[in-house]
Parts: sequence; C-alpha cells; structure tokens
Amino acid sequence: MTAAMLVLEPIFEADLPSEQYAYRPGRNAQQAVTEVEERLHRGQTDVVDADLADYFGSIPHADLMLSLARRIVDRRVLHLIRMWLECPVEETDDRGRKTRTTEARDSRRGIPQGSPISPLLANMYMRRFVLAWKKLGLQRSLGSRIVTYADDLVILCKRGNHRGCRRLRARRTG
Repeated sequence: MTAAMLVLEPIFEADLPSEQYAYRPGRNAQQAVTEVEERLHRGQTDVVDADLADYFGSIPHADLMLSLARRIVDRRVLHLIRMWLECPVEETDDRGRKTRTTEARDSRRGIPQGSPISPLLANMYMRRFVLAWKKLGLQRSLGSRIVTYADDLVILCKRGNHRGCRRLRARRTG
C-alpha cells in the first residue's frame, strides 16, 4: 500500500482543489484554520460546520473507483485497490479473541482505516463533493467557500446570505 501511495499521490495531488487541506504534502490543519479565520474577517461570516459521521467507513466503493479510474489506466492497479477495499478486517478484542469481518466487501462501502493509502482515497472521494459544489454554482450563488480537513468541513457564506446558509443547515440536520 505504501508503494502504491508513493506512486499515486503525486498524480492525484495535482487534481486536488485548494479547499482540501488534509493529508497533503505542505498542508496541515493549522493552514485550514487560518483560511477560515481570513474568510471570516473578509465578511464570509455565515458558517455551516460539519463533521461527517463515519466518513472513512461510508465511502462507496463504486464511486471511489470511478474517481480513481479517471487517472489510473492500469487495470491491475485498479484491481489491487479494489482488493484492498474488499479485504476482510481482523480485530483483537480486550480478551485477545480475534474476530474477522467482511463488512466493507458486503456493503461495498468503506476504506481500510489506518492503512497508508486511506488518506489519499479519502481525499479523492471528498474531491467529488468540492468539485460538485462548484459545478452546481453554489460557490458563486452563495458567495461561499468550502474548507475541508479529512471528514470535517466548513462552508463560509457571505454576510447577509442568511437564506442560503439556513437552507444548508436544514439539509445537513434534516
């Protein structure tokens, strides 16, 4: 996984939007916080803050593989990644008993948490959301900016755009 990540990271790094800060060379959480602070000072004071529940465990394999296949042409590499997504997980409980689960394969969701390639896969899936936000014109129509860090995201809207931000809050909680 580490070898694949070392080869694939520079390829996908070029595709990641500036809104994404997590698990990227030369980027960190403090920079994400700094951007949020700067945007607040510039008048984007209507804020939606979200922490996506079970983000790593809920990423749909089919959608993730489509994102990866746009840049990876070698079917063997794609097959290898799919095998990692579907491999059984073995855990040891407090009493030393081992349990094995095939939940990711059965549900066709989730990426292996703690693996070297998981942060890159998580970023590639989050990229879909950021690009869709822009393509749908929400960045422009709401005067907004998204700042993401792993499974956390902040949407900052222009002051006075209460209706737009309220609609976002209602969708998030509803």
